[in-house]
Amino acid sequence: MMALLIVDSSVFVCGYRIGSAEALTVPGVMRELKDVRSITLFEQARSTGLKVEPAEQRYIDEVVKTARRTGDVGVLSETDIHLLAKALQYIGKGACIITDDYAIQNVASRLGIQIKPIMQHKIRDVLIWKKRCIGCGRYFAQGDVCPVCGSKLKRTRRKE
Repeated sequence: MMALLIVDSSVFVCGYRIGSAEALTVPGVMRELKDVRSITLFEQARSTGLKVEPAEQRYIDEVVKTARRTGDVGVLSETDIHLLAKALQYIGKGACIITDDYAIQNVASRLGIQIKPIMQHKIRDVLIWKKRCIGCGRYFAQGDVCPVCGSKLKRTRRKE
């Protein structure tokens, strides 16, 4: 069975050709494209079969829940979340996300979604991100300022 490709905006920014593969994306990807070249590549792909579909809410909710667990929810854009949701919806069809975004890859790995990077290396391990206070060293799930000592919180990897 040939995988269904779920394509991120980086596919068009990097000039990656999806060829004749069955592919789809979400509406937010088009909004992320800023230069003429990537917009043209998007339109060419669309004219040769790229489908654009919105994500369904139940899959969005599952992605957000998982992204909270991995600590990636704060760095994923709405479009990133919708791409992951679309891939989750089609996971039974062998959905594979094409992206270089490490946060998307991290959450996709946790959800059991296949990943194909474009220019970067694929992630090796699923990471759990927490916020750590640079003052007192305590860990928090979210925020930018430590509620205990008032110092800045920095995003760091932490083992589960």
